[in-house]
Amino acid sequence: MGSDYIEFTIVCIFGKGEENIMQRIRKVFAKVVAGLLVVSNLAIAAPSMTYAASASSFTTYGGWNEMMYATIKGVKDADVTAVSYSGPVSGSLTGEDFKYLVRDAADGARVDVMGLKPGTYTLKVTTKTGTYTQSGIEVNAQDRSGYAHYNYTDGVGAYNDDGTLKDNAIVLYVTDENKNTVTLSYGGVTVSGIGNILNSVGKACGEAGHETECKKVSKGKTYYGKGNTNQGILQLLAENNIPLVIRMVGAVSESGLYKTGTWAAANAGLIDGLTDYDCNDYGGSVGDNGHMARMKSAKDVTIEGVGTDAAMDGWGIHFMSETSTTAAGLGKSFEVRNLTFMNQPEDAIGMEGVQEGSVITAPVERCWIHNNEFYSPSITGPAESDKAEGDGSCDFKRGEYLTVSYNYFEGCHKTNLVGSSDTSLQFNLTYHHNIWKGCKARQPLGRQANMHFYNNQFIGTTDYAMNTRANAYIYSEYNLFFMTKNPMDVRSGAIKSYNDSFSSCIGSMTGTVVTDKSTKVTSGNKYENFDTNASLSYIPSGDYQLQTSVTDAAKVLKAYNGCMPETVKRPENVATSECSLLSYCAPGVTPINISDYPYTAAPGKLSKTVYAFTVGGTVDVTVSFASEALTTTGCLVNETGECFQVGSGTVTGLPAGTYMVMPYNVQSGGNGVNPAAGTFKEMTINSITIKAADPNAHYHHYVSEVTKQATCTEEGVITYTCTATNGTCDKKTYTEVIPKTAHTYGEWKVVKEATETEEGLKSHSCTVCGAEETASIPKKGSTGGTETPEVPTGDSKVHNFTESGTTSDFYSITGSIADSKGSVTYNGLTLTKCLKMESSTSIKFTAPSAGKLTLVFGGTTAASGKGVKVNNTSKKVGSDGTVTVDVAKGAVTVTKGDAINLFYMVYTPSGTSETTHTHKYESKITKQATCTEAGVLTYTCTSTTGTCDKKTYTETIPATGHKFSTEWTVDVEATETTPGSKSHHCTVCDAKTDVTEIPATGVVEKKNGLYYENGTYVYYTDGAINYSYRDFAEYEGKWYYVTEGTVDISYVGLRVNSLGTWYYVKNGYINSDYTGLMTHEDGRVFYVTSGVFDGERTGFFNYNDKWYYAEKGCVDKSYAGFVQNNDGNWYYVENGYIQTGYTGVAKHTDGSLLYVKDGMYDNTYTEFAQYDGKWYCMEYGCVIDLTYEGLKVNSLGTWYYVKNGYINSDYTGLMTHEDGRVFYVTKGVFDGERTGFFNYNDKWYYAEEGCVDKSYAGLRENIDGKLYYVSNGYIDETFNGEVLYNGTKYTVVNGTVK
Repeated sequence: MGSDYIEFTIVCIFGKGEENIMQRIRKVFAKVVAGLLVVSNLAIAAPSMTYAASASSFTTYGGWNEMMYATIKGVKDADVTAVSYSGPVSGSLTGEDFKYLVRDAADGARVDVMGLKPGTYTLKVTTKTGTYTQSGIEVNAQDRSGYAHYNYTDGVGAYNDDGTLKDNAIVLYVTDENKNTVTLSYGGVTVSGIGNILNSVGKACGEAGHETECKKVSKGKTYYGKGNTNQGILQLLAENNIPLVIRMVGAVSESGLYKTGTWAAANAGLIDGLTDYDCNDYGGSVGDNGHMARMKSAKDVTIEGVGTDAAMDGWGIHFMSETSTTAAGLGKSFEVRNLTFMNQPEDAIGMEGVQEGSVITAPVERCWIHNNEFYSPSITGPAESDKAEGDGSCDFKRGEYLTVSYNYFEGCHKTNLVGSSDTSLQFNLTYHHNIWKGCKARQPLGRQANMHFYNNQFIGTTDYAMNTRANAYIYSEYNLFFMTKNPMDVRSGAIKSYNDSFSSCIGSMTGTVVTDKSTKVTSGNKYENFDTNASLSYIPSGDYQLQTSVTDAAKVLKAYNGCMPETVKRPENVATSECSLLSYCAPGVTPINISDYPYTAAPGKLSKTVYAFTVGGTVDVTVSFASEALTTTGCLVNETGECFQVGSGTVTGLPAGTYMVMPYNVQSGGNGVNPAAGTFKEMTINSITIKAADPNAHYHHYVSEVTKQATCTEEGVITYTCTATNGTCDKKTYTEVIPKTAHTYGEWKVVKEATETEEGLKSHSCTVCGAEETASIPKKGSTGGTETPEVPTGDSKVHNFTESGTTSDFYSITGSIADSKGSVTYNGLTLTKCLKMESSTSIKFTAPSAGKLTLVFGGTTAASGKGVKVNNTSKKVGSDGTVTVDVAKGAVTVTKGDAINLFYMVYTPSGTSETTHTHKYESKITKQATCTEAGVLTYTCTSTTGTCDKKTYTETIPATGHKFSTEWTVDVEATETTPGSKSHHCTVCDAKTDVTEIPATGVVEKKNGLYYENGTYVYYTDGAINYSYRDFAEYEGKWYYVTEGTVDISYVGLRVNSLGTWYYVKNGYINSDYTGLMTHEDGRVFYVTSGVFDGERTGFFNYNDKWYYAEKGCVDKSYAGFVQNNDGNWYYVENGYIQTGYTGVAKHTDGSLLYVKDGMYDNTYTEFAQYDGKWYCMEYGCVIDLTYEGLKVNSLGTWYYVKNGYINSDYTGLMTHEDGRVFYVTKGVFDGERTGFFNYNDKWYYAEEGCVDKSYAGLRENIDGKLYYVSNGYIDETFNGEVLYNGTKYTVVNGTVK
């Protein structure tokens, strides 16, 4: 709502409009309402967070994510002299805060206040020309759902969980003007320039005598890293527990673009101290990790934007841990928020830990990336061809406990990489309330990780969205995939999908869709089924802010996704139309407005567009397509993209709103700087039928429950129960069979050893049911098939492409390695990388003697029966995927025969014994986990057969965490003069927590005040419970109401203190955060401000979008009648507020009936109006005189018989009008068509055009031609005599002419 509109509104209410209103008031109205209440001060104020209506008010204001802001039009920042605020946190802006948080905006001044607790605030800004004050500013709490905060209460980044800054935090403000001069000083170290401050990797190169540490030789060239003046200041702060906040003010630029555009290295280099784009020290190729601030061994760091326009232009951030500092808890607690990232040539944000083998030796931890915006750059001369649109938007490698939430990604190519390789480990990741719009891939590409995705939107993805590899596992719920290619691409691991919505999606949708949230899905992940295990996640307990519909999530995203908006809006105030995707997918299409039901249409063939319609009530929709194939059928979705039906069918109970019938098949659009939406294919709609929903119909809504678990010997049962309560259910429950699970076998045991002449036998048993399975062991010296492949020992030369790629000291290998060709299991190994046998592929080696060459093929390309060339001779691959060839001493060459994939090979010289090696690992704890340190579990292969290629490996045993006793331990005994101390000790390591002072024994402290003891509040005076105390008492910052020595925590209502002030008490204490209406224990409703009863409030006020009326702070909800405002208008009040939605007749407390339009008395209304089943005659908004009897005409010209103020519709007969005339009415309506005789009350009356002339005496002719003597309006049967009629004299006998 703009300022011009508000100005107009004020004029209408308090200006010229008032004169018009007064002129319309009639005398009749004054008579009727003379006794009504007169109320003053009806203020029609502008809504919160929009333009205000007073010159002393802020132009705009609002609260958002533990911050608040205000703007003042026409005022410059130099005019502002002071800023203060009060609420849950009170204070003022001073020093650097005042300098940078008070700024010039487009048409005035802007003030931002950061680091606030959630609650209601008052903001006061003093200028040279006056003071601006606004109360009631609501500041919302940030959504801290997700793994970053899971079981962690120290606050992620530099802020506490209540939104305030941590103690001793240092705040730096960075602008484009001071980016190379801003200074950070601590512990005798001073660093200038934001690049030098944040880029830790330049530290050593910037110190004399350390030049060799920056030297790297690659491909015959020597490179030296770029030094800076970092001096390890981030680590210094972390080691001393000093949190750091970097606040970006406006765009801080490395590229100078300030907007999405083309980035080129030649035009960059504006920030001192960042990594060079052409250096080779900190990455694998030229440009890798260039123009970055690589932050090592930091802790409790927040990088955030101020206001709505903060951006990092052309440079990015890496938050990194190091093995040497992990024990000190560094490399953790990192937050980035409210920043726009653009023109980054490499990563925008990356988080990286250190891994050695299969152990993360230095995990990066507790990272929270939220409320940011990422836009695709356009890179001129990128370091690598796939980086023309930058590298990762937000990547995570080798760490744990990450939350990525409320971010907006547009046009990005490689958005979210999780794990740099198939062996990279990272665990416990949450992605929620993010939007990927027009992005290409990696949403995410995940390896090894367990990830939770919920309430995200994937709109127009052009390559793939979710992609799991290397046993990664995603639990996905209530996400929207809209016009997305390959929404769920499972290469390895699993994606569990629960209540996700897929609208016009193509390609891979290989996730496992479940209808029961507790269903377990196998993935091979370390934390498999973390989503159903309460000890591994917050999901089973529901301790996260989940919207259980895609549409509800869309409203939350509209309110809170991305950076701070110019105009703040709460989700409850967001209309569904504001979340519409119609203009995105089908610009120019106007929905058909449907109001008459049933509605039927036959749209026929549609190409590259949608069929859209809007309904005003709840409907049932049936759609029929010409084809049910996904490539040619359609789907029914609402305007937020939520899909209700794919293919033909009926959807019942759709609420009012706008819907689209879309082709399910779509051609992907494009990503990049200007992403293009996809294009719909064709569909043919045979018919659409829309009916008003039947409220008495029953629509099944089944909830599933596993009533019998499946085992390896018995099937299970899943029972579905209908929970819908409308109508009659004809199928309350039904069941489905859960297939038996696979046997869980233990290790093989040799029953009979194999010899050179006889096969052996081995067996293993199911650990659940005991079922036994046996297998033969091949004769010694035989190949034995695929069950126990032979692996040579001695001088054999093994090459595993999964581990070594093309690198070998024995083989010379030329060709391409692939990791997307499936996997092969061989000799207990899972092989995932292969050498593609192509025309350019070759393997060469020199055999020192005659021997055998074994090649192992497989994966997604079948190899059985196909060929490979060894020394240019084709060899056929066996059914087990292997081929073994005899080779002579000398040169051996392997080349392509058919296009197959080679995963493993081994050359075995002749005379070398060949036996099968099967791993048999035994585990041993080589380092016990403690409360604070992880342990190590070492696995050692004890098998003595063959050659072992992996003798040992290790796994991390998580730190146990402290186990604090609930009992107090006295650490220092108190003496008569010296206090002692007590604490709770860890039962394992004797660490302490909750250290509490024990008073000196000589000091006898008598209890005074309120205490919490044994679950009850008790009030003491001089050491004794004071049962007579009735007043408020303070306890831990809250004021509790005490009566009879204790607190009733269930009480809700008003309580008065000793000074006569009444307070709103809830849960036993004053609810000082509350402003609004509250219901007292006696049922009365009162208005409170910040928890205090507002007894001065008399008049109308707006609360929850309703105008309530109060007298001395009390709202009388039993009152139903009219109240006058000081502008002269009368309003109809019921249930305590103006009934703005009501138009019609309303009764006042004195019984009078008045006409109301939109809740306000309408003194211009002159017409009939219905009330309580009767049609009253209204004049000037009031019922006419209740004593009136006669005819009244409506606006259509129909006359009605009115008696006692309303139409007497039960009456048929004669009635006397106010002028004495007599008329005939039928059921209250004047019968103007009636002419002739008619019987009424046993008399025959004569009427002409409905009127009976009682003054006439003479003859009247009936329709049969007979004449009758009429007197007083009816035939006078007592009359006898002669009567002249039309010049003829007639004789009348008993009223009839003979």
